[in-house]
Amino acid sequence: MIKMKKILILLGTVVVLAGCDLIGGGETTPSSESNSSAMSSSSATSTETMMSSEIASSESSLVSSEESISSSSASSELISDMEIPLVPQKMELDQNLTLENDSVLQEIEIRMKESKELGIENDVAIHFTGMYLGERGNMQAIFIIVNRMDMAMTNINITISFSTVNGATILDKAQFYLTEESFGVLEPDTAMPMYLKIQPENEEAFFSTSNMDDLIYTIDEFDFEER
Repeated sequence: MIKMKKILILLGTVVVLAGCDLIGGGETTPSSESNSSAMSSSSATSTETMMSSEIASSESSLVSSEESISSSSASSELISDMEIPLVPQKMELDQNLTLENDSVLQEIEIRMKESKELGIENDVAIHFTGMYLGERGNMQAIFIIVNRMDMAMTNINITISFSTVNGATILDKAQFYLTEESFGVLEPDTAMPMYLKIQPENEEAFFSTSNMDDLIYTIDEFDFEER
């Protein structure tokens, strides 16, 4: 296991969850290993907003939509009156990183608690936190994945596209494989962090705006194993 320094940088100043977008379709085939590796030791700065993208969850299928959380269909009612606990990744716990001693996890939890809109009933949602780890050339965008289904899931295979509203690519249908060995098991009614590697050639697009409303992303594929 490689341990790397955990350097937390935040965008902007407002701690809140914002709108979302959902695009589904197709079936997945597991491929690349997840870049959601846990790291040790941390430092922090400030943020602007969180964005979210819901996964319509049946075992290996997705539902298409391009509506924000606030205008999503009546069948996808927002859950804002139930506290969702943040659970560290297995690799983080293996390195003794907890909500009590790790400032990155603490900052994520603060943003979750201050958000009025978190998760979709009977669905899985991912939210961009407005934060990233590392330095240029070796950075990871911090997302959380929220499970509001009645089943636990692991070995999650997720494909994400991430860009600016002007079309500059940050992630282009990038696959991330969240293994049980390193990521752990996503239990019902919990959230876990995801650390998604941004390729160096796409960092300029990521840093091209400090306005989180100018960053958009979609879920292209999603699959998992039930536990």
